[in-house]
Amino acid sequence: MIPNITAALESVLGSWADGEGIPVAYDNIGFDPPNDALYLISHDMPATPFSIDLAGDAVVYPGVYQVTVVAPAGTGKSAARRIAEQVCGLFPKNGEIAGDGFTAWVTSPPAIFPGIPDGVSFSIPVSINYRADIPA
Repeated sequence: MIPNITAALESVLGSWADGEGIPVAYDNIGFDPPNDALYLISHDMPATPFSIDLAGDAVVYPGVYQVTVVAPAGTGKSAARRIAEQVCGLFPKNGEIAGDGFTAWVTSPPAIFPGIPDGVSFSIPVSINYRADIPA
């Protein structure tokens, strides 16, 4: 079984974002970003799985989930930073993420990186390291 970790991560983010009224852009789904409001971009970047037993049956699926908080240019960074901190709160270190037939864990504190201005927007990346251990 290959776990659908992306779906589990996006479920956590999406439920929270819906409640906050914040739009989220997901990979390969049509999205029209708002011109005058914050929004999020979701990316899952799985790493190469590896086996942790001699038979090769127990497999670890590691990766990084990145959520980028995007604010319109010229609106400051405070609101985007506050949202980035709230995203971190969704994925605390050692927090469990329930999936369909598996559980993933956040393996380190989420990291908020410096904002990136591009003239149109100001983006703050948030990275969350995770792993799912699938037993034999």
